[in-house]
Amino acid sequence: MAESSEEEEKKASEENLDSLEQELDNAVEEDLSKELEASKKEAADYLEALQRERADFINFRNRTSKEREQFKRAGVEDALKALLPVLDDLDRIREHGQMDESLKAVSKQMDKALSKLGIEKFGEAGEAFDPSLHEAVLHNPKKGVDSDVLEAVVEAGYKMDGKVVRAARVVVSSPLPETEPEESQPQSEEGEAGADQ
Repeated sequence: MAESSEEEEKKASEENLDSLEQELDNAVEEDLSKELEASKKEAADYLEALQRERADFINFRNRTSKEREQFKRAGVEDALKALLPVLDDLDRIREHGQMDESLKAVSKQMDKALSKLGIEKFGEAGEAFDPSLHEAVLHNPKKGVDSDVLEAVVEAGYKMDGKVVRAARVVVSSPLPETEPEESQPQSEEGEAGADQ
């Protein structure tokens, strides 16, 4: 009997030990599972923060690139505005045929440099008048003209990347205004004469 009681005790303690080991394994597994979930969440948070920072950096880089282009454009535009009187003088000299060979070479280089900077000269006699591109300094009504046309260019206009830096100052030929029939003119004179009395 003592043997069977010892065996029962041994069996009970083994079962207890197995039960404790199982509980310990379950507790360790639960703790590890919680740690794993916490680590996964932390990794996901870090990944999300990294992606946000990367997106912010890309936006910053794009914004500074645009600003740099705007500053460059503003600098070129300011330089062009400072050079406009010189360019106008070169155009006047060229127009009057008083340009010697060395000045022609300088003028040609200036035109090439402006072209490289994206600056375009516009305004030629015969073009249609466009108020968004041309500033009319004089309107010259003429017979046989159907619409407003540039008769002469006083100062050339300049565009940079499609934006007008300075409108061309021009003389515009425009159609003659339609005259009233002759019968209506005497009536208006009679009306004025009656008003004077």
